[in-house]
Amino acid sequence: PHFLMNTLTSLMDWVEEAPQKGVLFIGALAKEFDLFSQIENQTLIPISQEIALCKAHLEIMEYRKEIAYCWEEEGINPEEKIPPGILHTLLENGITHSIPPEDNSIKFKLVFESNTEYKSYTFLTFAAGVRHSENSREDGTGLRYIKARLTESYDKKWDLTSEPTNQGWKNIIKIYT
Repeated sequence: PHFLMNTLTSLMDWVEEAPQKGVLFIGALAKEFDLFSQIENQTLIPISQEIALCKAHLEIMEYRKEIAYCWEEEGINPEEKIPPGILHTLLENGITHSIPPEDNSIKFKLVFESNTEYKSYTFLTFAAGVRHSENSREDGTGLRYIKARLTESYDKKWDLTSEPTNQGWKNIIKIYT
């Protein structure tokens, strides 16, 4: 509800100030909602679908925050499956808690690696700094959601690390085979 209310408020501003951009903003919002409706009842989805959801979200957030967001990926196998919304949640955390550098841009990079022991998704946020909340030592709603979805799909055969780096933030999800 918080995201929706903020988005609708931004939309009202765009429609009043720049109707053409308002129409593009509505299109981006519709695309994200359509993607959500396709995955809402699924336990696992192709990573390509999750990436499409993340890219749609970045398009919306560029309008809302007026920050340039960049998405990169490396080693992705589009057929790999993951629980829906976990990368989207990491992305939202990166948007919410990151401070953009002077060029007003934030980059996100997803790296996939696999070996005989596990599959690994490293989600990197490149920003000038990280905003810390008062509860930064406790898991927030987003991390609790990710952990619940990983447990639902993989029982205890997963690990999640989340830590600041010199360039922003790093999250690693390992799924053991």
